[in-house]
Amino acid sequence: MISGIRAVAARLFFTLLLSLAGGQAMAAGALAIDSLQGEKYGFSFNHPNSEQAEQRALRECGSDCAVVLRFRAECGAYAADQAKGSNAYGWGTGATSSAVQQRALSECRAKGGSSCKVRSWGCDAIKASSEQDAGSRENKPASAEFQIQGNWRVEYAGSAGFPYRGTLQVNEKAGNGIYRGVMVLAYTNNQGQSKKVQQDARVTVRGNTVIIQGSNPVYLQGSGNYDPDTYTVNISGANVMRGENNDAGGAGGAVVITRN
Repeated sequence: MISGIRAVAARLFFTLLLSLAGGQAMAAGALAIDSLQGEKYGFSFNHPNSEQAEQRALRECGSDCAVVLRFRAECGAYAADQAKGSNAYGWGTGATSSAVQQRALSECRAKGGSSCKVRSWGCDAIKASSEQDAGSRENKPASAEFQIQGNWRVEYAGSAGFPYRGTLQVNEKAGNGIYRGVMVLAYTNNQGQSKKVQQDARVTVRGNTVIIQGSNPVYLQGSGNYDPDTYTVNISGANVMRGENNDAGGAGGAVVITRN
């Protein structure tokens, strides 16, 4: 999100931080479920520490929820029975995505589940490989059932080493799976400067993939050069999307978008 030489310097600095952290950065996850044993749930992965992972899972789950699983530098999965009235569920942790998904399904079935399904899974970054994919994948509703219009909360772990937080408002349907809206992000950079940027947003829904393209960035607070964001996220539930940023300046990082 920082142009030119500053962007390169910021990425080098962030890479150095990861090295000094001994590979522990972006390697914590958590699962939270509600008192009804998983009717509501929140799942997080790839966070810098356990505290942030737990906070993310609890926010996603909502009220009356508790953290029931924590994992670090490995994969985690959560499965639940889809049969009406059933509270059977299961979870697992381990070295690969396939192993933890099977473990979660087996535990769900062992508790009496007849239609168990993996609701969410993820592998922390330092554990991820091409097989593990480092992504939370939930075969949730396709675009025909998914409602993109409305207000969303955006959390972006930027590669420059500081987080971006804000809102995405999708309020206009342009047709053929294309929507328009406005995104506002606030951040404090490595020099301690607080800034806020507003962008026009073009939102394209294709199956379980959503592409959010920013344009015409304007500083509402502070000043500087800002490369418009391009988020490619997967639908992880009726109220959650997860993915990555890939803006024109080459910035990357994990993105989580949840409905307000």
